Amino acid sequence: MHVPEGIRLMVFAPHPDDEALAAAGLMQRVLEHNGRVCVVYVTNGDGYAEGVRLKLKKTHASRDDFIEYGRRRQEEAVHALCELGLDPGDAVFLGFPDDGIDDLWGRYWSKIRPYTSPYTRFDRPLRKSSDSRWVKYVGVDLTEEMERTLKSFVPDWVVLPDPRDFHPDHSTTGVFVLDALKNLNQDGNLSFAGIQVFTYLVHYRDYPHSRTWANEINTTGVGGSPSAARVLSSTQWLNLPLTAAELDGKERSLMAHQSQHVILGGFIQQFLHPCELFGRLDSAQVMLVPQEYAAHTKRPSS
Repeated sequence: MHVPEGIRLMVFAPHPDDEALAAAGLMQRVLEHNGRVCVVYVTNGDGYAEGVRLKLKKTHASRDDFIEYGRRRQEEAVHALCELGLDPGDAVFLGFPDDGIDDLWGRYWSKIRPYTSPYTRFDRPLRKSSDSRWVKYVGVDLTEEMERTLKSFVPDWVVLPDPRDFHPDHSTTGVFVLDALKNLNQDGNLSFAGIQVFTYLVHYRDYPHSRTWANEINTTGVGGSPSAARVLSSTQWLNLPLTAAELDGKERSLMAHQSQHVILGGFIQQFLHPCELFGRLDSAQVMLVPQEYAAHTKRPSS
């Protein structure tokens, strides 16, 4: 995988720490080549019930406990990016519901009836910017927020969760990003001619510690379903070998997500591998995957 000089890289992370697990080395390489990086966190990771309860050492957690957990994960994410050489301003937190992204796609598409997080009890992102006060937990708003961030940054490369990831927040985040890219291209706001689209896996059987996943993934569709399996089967996978300095930076970045090490330490260590792997999607895949998944899930019209 060759990283050109001076590119603008946008990484979409379903939760704080996914960006470091999948692309900490790539982000450092882009900066080393005088590029720019923007990381978009779709959720604050505030719906991880097991993590909250372990931190509090009690069986039941309150709404305030989950909100505070999300704030802590935001702070850890900023710290993790700084370890890679980024600035706090390079992080964008959309604040959509952890453990609810697939619900937005399949059931909560209209503003009339927004999704309510069972953890924080919010039905909209709590952000201070004036342009977000009407944003709610609905699919159309998440798509528009992604379109807004893409138009604002104008990336050369977009990195997103692979739609075949087994975690619903990951696979559906990937589809939402592809849907936003499709819409922008159709509207003439962003051309595929100037953008390369890459995917990454975090939650997939035997990934990353074994190569057996590679024998299965070409027959897998979105989130493990049959949807778009044929479209995605032609995905080309590229290796990015990391230098010793980049691997050290990745380890520091992952360590900054301290709340996750308490419960996921062994899982996180698997990603301290001397290379990162990315799937490259072509323009036809970008256009077809969200269309096929919308038909598969019978997604409501916006």
